[in-house]
Order: sequence, then C-alpha cells, then structure tokens
Amino acid sequence: MDTSLAILILIGVSLAVVAIRNGRNADIFTFPFLFPAVTLAFVLVEFSDFMLNAGILFEIYRDTGTVTIALFMIASCAILGLSGYALGARGTVKMRTAPSGLQPPSERDIRYMHIASIVLGAMSFAAFLALASLSGGVEAYVFYSGSYSLEWRGLPVYLIFVVRLVYASIVIQLWLWVRTKRQRHLRWAALFALIPLINIIFIFRRSEVIKLGVFFGYFLTNYRYISIGRVPAFLGLVGMYGVFKIFPFLRNEAGKQLEMNELIDKALDRKTYEDTEIASGLFRIYHSMETGFFEYGAVFYNAVIGQFVPAGLVGTSIKSMLMLPMIEYTDSSFSAYRFYLSPMGFAQAYQQFWLFGGVIFFALGFFMARLESRRFDNRRIEIFLVLMIPSAVFTVSADLALFMPQMITWLIVTLICVPKVLGSPKASLAQQRSLVHQGR
Repeated sequence: MDTSLAILILIGVSLAVVAIRNGRNADIFTFPFLFPAVTLAFVLVEFSDFMLNAGILFEIYRDTGTVTIALFMIASCAILGLSGYALGARGTVKMRTAPSGLQPPSERDIRYMHIASIVLGAMSFAAFLALASLSGGVEAYVFYSGSYSLEWRGLPVYLIFVVRLVYASIVIQLWLWVRTKRQRHLRWAALFALIPLINIIFIFRRSEVIKLGVFFGYFLTNYRYISIGRVPAFLGLVGMYGVFKIFPFLRNEAGKQLEMNELIDKALDRKTYEDTEIASGLFRIYHSMETGFFEYGAVFYNAVIGQFVPAGLVGTSIKSMLMLPMIEYTDSSFSAYRFYLSPMGFAQAYQQFWLFGGVIFFALGFFMARLESRRFDNRRIEIFLVLMIPSAVFTVSADLALFMPQMITWLIVTLICVPKVLGSPKASLAQQRSLVHQGR
C-alpha cells in the first residue's frame, strides 16, 4: 500500500470516530459532527479515488511533494478545527437540546419578526423573478438550465444576493414555530422554501440541499420533534455524497436525458481526474509551493470588498484598487483546470498562511463553539448560528472566501430582523444550566 494512501486512511478513521461519537439527534447539526463528517465524505473519499485512479497526474503531485503537503494540511486543519471547538466550549455546560420552560417571545416581537421575515421573502421572490427574466423567463431559467447561461457579474450578482435573503425568512419562521407552537409559521417557512426547492429539483444546486436540511433539521431535532440515530445520519451523509457526485451532470439537457444507472456510471467512472475538486486543491498547493507566493488572508478581505463594494457605484478601477494582490495562475501547464472548480478549504488555507493555514479552522471551530454554547440564551445568537452552519460546512469542501461576507450579511440581517430581548427573561434557563452542572 502506498504510504500516502495509508496516511489518508488513518486520517479518515480518526475523523470517522469523532463523527460517530457525535452522530445522533441534535448533535448532527453541531460542529463536532459536521466538520469531520464532511471532511471524510467530501474530501477524503474524493482524495482516495484520486490516489487510486488518477495515474500520471497523481504521480506528478506525489513526486513534487504536493500530496504530502495536502495530507498535512487536511490533518492539521481537522485537528486545529476540533481543538478550537474544544477550547471554545470549555467552561460551558453543553445542552444537547432546548431546555423545557423557555419563555416564548412577546406578541410584539412575534409580530415584528413575522413581518420582517415576510418583507425579506417578498424581496427574494421579486429578485428571483427578475433573475429568471435575464435568462429568458421563468420557464427557461427553471426547466432548461437558463441559470447556467448567465454571466455572473453586475446585475445578476446583486439579484442573487437578494434571492438568498430568503434563507433568513425560513429560519426566522422556523424559530417562531418552535417557540410559539403556531403552525402558521411552519406554513410560512414551507412557502419561503419554494425557492431553494426549485433550485434543488430543477436547477440541481447541491448547496441548497445542505441548507434546507440544516435549517429544518436543526429545529426538528433541537426542539425534539424527531430523533435521528447514527444509522440514518450515516445514510443521509451517503445520500449527500450521491447528490454531490450526480447533480453536476444534470445541469444540462444531455445529462437530464440519461437513465439513473447511466448517471451513476458517469459519476463514478471518470475518464480524467484533472477536472475534479481535489485536483483543483492540489494544483493550488502546487502553485504556491513552486512560486513561494502566499496571500496572507487576502482571500477574506477581497471577498468582502467583492460582495459589498459595488463597481457600478464606485467604478471598476476604484474597486480593483481596493483589492489586495492575489495569486495569479499564469506560467503553469495546470492553469486550464482551475476556474470552474471548488478550491477546497484545506488548499486555500495553505495558500493563505503556508503550513500554518490550519489556524483558520482553529478560529472557525472556536467561533462555532461560542455560538453553540449560547444558542438557547439569546434568540439573535440562535438564528445567526443556524444561518451560519452551512457556511461553516462549505469552508471544508468548497470555498473559504464565502465565509466572511456571509457572516457579515447574516449578522446585519439578524440585528435588523430579530429584536433584542429586554430585561432578563433567562432566569429559568440559567437555573437549568446550574442544575445540569451540579448533576455532573
């Protein structure tokens, strides 16, 4: 057995143990389960496939030391991410589900949050229709892959930003449902979920599956409407891996004509590995190794500028001046394989801070632990946490750069749409925490 494969298996087994320990009920939607489980299912499985079948491409990366660096980064990001979470959770009493006796919000706050959610939802639906009109209308956008014909710059970028505000509408309505027990809020959440459902069923967006699953699953498990054992959790992860592999082939008319067995064969039987996410991540590491150029956090700063500084108002030249230097992929025979692939979080971490890139995931784990430990104390924190869970998941298998602008967006939306609790209605919760602590 190749040494690299043996190390990969060791990392995978270690992460599997951590995931299995936390793979039940509400724990499924916490960092200690999602982080190792997603790393295992969407990074390590793909990496093992690459090692076993990529042939000469794998040999190039192995001989240049790129694979060794990649394995180190995966392991260090996993260890530091979980260590950051452990440090953030230290000194807190872990409450696996919502304690009984939580006070419902006041009628005034319910009305405010309900109206704010509807306003966001209406804006999202209007932006969705406007976005569809740019690709030939709703029918072309939904049924004939019109969204993939759009050039994602200028107006479409602004519109998709507004469309995604519907996630906040869904989470607010679900929070109101579990806290007030009023079924109308669940119906509103289902209505707002139509946009993500359209994106899943007709446009085959993988990220929407995770988001809807997290939003509904979090409240159903944390407020004890359903129980999920380890086996269903594992099967759900396998299902997500199937979605991850098959959905990209359904985004054009040729793929939609294939039978299910043909889709599975096409997804599993690759003729080339140069266009995989793992190859994209390895290329990024290889390029930084060869050039010695690192970004030192520029990916986060530039993502914020790219999201919140509109070139239409300040001008393209001024916006470009605000950007920090980024790695350019010229002078490399591998550059043709980069732009249409997810960059992979472990590779981006290396691009930022060399072998110390894992500190990014240490900070991420600490951040998520602090939110989780206080989620039942403060309505703003709980709603913000649920909105941020998918963003934390995507740092592993997709793009680190998305985290900062999404964090800023959901923080602002939460502060505006969720009123602060006045007074101190947390006495019963504080007492329960004390009782839990005494019982240990």
